[in-house]
Amino acid sequence: MARRTLIAAAASLAAVLAVTGCSSGTGNGGGGDAESGDLRVWLMQDSVSEDAVAWLEEEFAAQNPGSTLTVEMQPWDDIVSRLQTSLASKSETPDIVEIGNTKTATFANVGALADISDLYDEVDGDDLIPSFVEQATLDGKTYAYPLYAGTSVVFYRTDLLEKAGIPAPETLDDLVAAAATVQKANPDGVDGFKGIYFPVVDVHGLEGWLFSHGANYAHEKDGAWVSGLDTPEAKAALEQMQTIWQNSALGALDAKETAGNPWVPYNNGEVAMFSYRVFAQDSISPELADVTGVMALPPVEAGGESHQFLGGSNVGIAANSSQQALAKKAMKLILSEEFMTQLAEDSGWVPGNTTFASAIPDGIVAPELQQQIAQTSELTPAAPNWAIVEGNNIPVDLYSAVAKGEDIDDVVTRIGAKIEETLNAD
Repeated sequence: MARRTLIAAAASLAAVLAVTGCSSGTGNGGGGDAESGDLRVWLMQDSVSEDAVAWLEEEFAAQNPGSTLTVEMQPWDDIVSRLQTSLASKSETPDIVEIGNTKTATFANVGALADISDLYDEVDGDDLIPSFVEQATLDGKTYAYPLYAGTSVVFYRTDLLEKAGIPAPETLDDLVAAAATVQKANPDGVDGFKGIYFPVVDVHGLEGWLFSHGANYAHEKDGAWVSGLDTPEAKAALEQMQTIWQNSALGALDAKETAGNPWVPYNNGEVAMFSYRVFAQDSISPELADVTGVMALPPVEAGGESHQFLGGSNVGIAANSSQQALAKKAMKLILSEEFMTQLAEDSGWVPGNTTFASAIPDGIVAPELQQQIAQTSELTPAAPNWAIVEGNNIPVDLYSAVAKGEDIDDVVTRIGAKIEETLNAD
């Protein structure tokens, strides 16, 4: 699987509102009913393989004589700025664009994406990653559909848990207890051994604790965004995390560069568990592969469902595209069984249509587990200003304060006020 971080580029709302010349999202694009034409598709580097791109270009040309589709691969660096500039221009806009899942609502809100609700049934909408579709739907209109996702899982040493007499955790409380118990047992007698590698900068991994408790950073109420942190559910999640940070965590305040390689302390025997994106399986040492177990983040109650954040991308049609009809034909190909299957086989991502997740190559993490995590996933608030919240590192501030042992009531009041102020700013 390609090892790249799903960039959550944080552009200010003021910058995004600079997308001038866009329609209000009705998607007429100045007409766009031509029977033939040339489409430009922006996909991100490492999203899809060269073979998948070749199939898409060739199949589109075969199905649409006289028309062409050209995929232009884009680097993730500064993609939000390039999108805001390109989507604003009717002469420069690509026709179809890949956009990070948490950025889709921002671009849809300013009219940069066409309404493609009418494609829902034709692309088997009920089989698409639900959280991605929800994130891309505003006021009952859908502006993008899921392209792929990367799941997070918990890796753990089955041999160490067995030596410590610990069964695989079935709930979040079990996970908290397991981290403490295996650390105390320290079965292999490793100096400085900790139960789990648990850095605060891995905010998307930590968000699963909030979501699984039925909480989120904020929700919309009466036309305004209201903090969701000062609730019993959010506090319960934060209290569990604080217990881990205080008693059994390694690397709580590690820098992003260090935290981005969580398999290092795991391979060194310094921890029994860590949580990270699935591609971490490729970096687990061969000596530990046979004693590495994997699970979804456990639910609150045994037998229940957990809800984890998924990084990934949506794909939508530019509102300024002059080729709306052709672009919709291309969208149907992108979301077809052939393309989705090849995407999963070649790149290892969970395809936007999870029906085809079985095509993900076998590894330590089973395709079925990744499919299950995708189907029950949840995302951060679909607020136009959410990019500013992330860009200002407000979630990192939240988890850092909790990790440092600050009073949770004080933390959720302070951070919740920042979130409300940011999300409700003009």
